[in-house]
Amino acid sequence: MKDIWTAKEASIRYEGKNMIIKSPYDLNYVNDLKSGTTLHKWDIVKKEWVVDVSERDKTLDIIRRYFLILEENQPSLDLKTEAIRPAISNSKFEIREGDNLEVWADGACAGNPGPGGYGVLFKNHGQIKELAGGYSFTTNNRMEIMAAIVALESLHSRCNVTIHSDSRYLVDTMMLGWAKNWRAKGWKRNNKEKAINADLWQRLLDLCTRHNVKFIWVKGHSVSTENQRCDELAEATCRMPNLLEDKVYAIGLK
Repeated sequence: MKDIWTAKEASIRYEGKNMIIKSPYDLNYVNDLKSGTTLHKWDIVKKEWVVDVSERDKTLDIIRRYFLILEENQPSLDLKTEAIRPAISNSKFEIREGDNLEVWADGACAGNPGPGGYGVLFKNHGQIKELAGGYSFTTNNRMEIMAAIVALESLHSRCNVTIHSDSRYLVDTMMLGWAKNWRAKGWKRNNKEKAINADLWQRLLDLCTRHNVKFIWVKGHSVSTENQRCDELAEATCRMPNLLEDKVYAIGLK
C-alpha cells in the first residue's frame, strides 16, 4: 500500500467492522458517500472516512466513480445462503397497454467483482410482483443495470415506466444521456477510454425505445420499503448457489 496517493487514488484499509478511507477532497464524492451510506463518520483528526464494513459494496461503488481504489487486507466474505422470503410471483399481476407502472430495482455483489444478484419490485393497480436472479462472477454496477433490464424485458405491453434506483451510475447514465453519447461514439467515453458495460447499456437503450421510461434516484437504505425489499432480494440472491455465468464480463477479463 502506498503512503502517498495520486490525485486519483483512494486508499482503503480494514479495522474490525470498519473500512477506513483516505482520499483527496472532492465535494461530489463526499455528497455521494453521505447520501449513499448510512453508517459513516468523518474522523476530523486523521482526515479519514470510517464506514461500516456492512456497506462495503455500496461504498466501493461510490469511490470507484471518483478514484482508483488501493485496498489492503480485504475482508473475507461469507457466502452462506441466507434465509429470505422468496420473490413474490403474483399470477394476478396484470399489465395493460399504457399503464403507469412503478418499478424499484437494485443490484448487489458479494465482493466486487464476485457473485452478484438483482432484485426488482413492480407495483400496478394495487398489485405487487417481484423478480430476482444473479450471476456467479460479475460486478455491482452490472447488476444495477441488469435489474433495470430484467424489469423492462418482462413487460409485454408498452407502458409508462418509472424505475426507482439507488444507483447514481444507472440513473445519471440514462437520464443525462451519457449512454446515448457513448453509443454514438462507438462505445467510447472519449478518445482514449472505452465505455464500460457497453453490452448492458445497449440492451437497456433498446428496451427504452419500447416503453416510455424515466429513472429516479432514491437514497439507499432509505424509508422506501420497496427499495429495501429489492436490496434484500439482491443481497440474498448473490449468496445463492448455482448462479448463472455472466459470459460477457468473463470474456472481457480474458
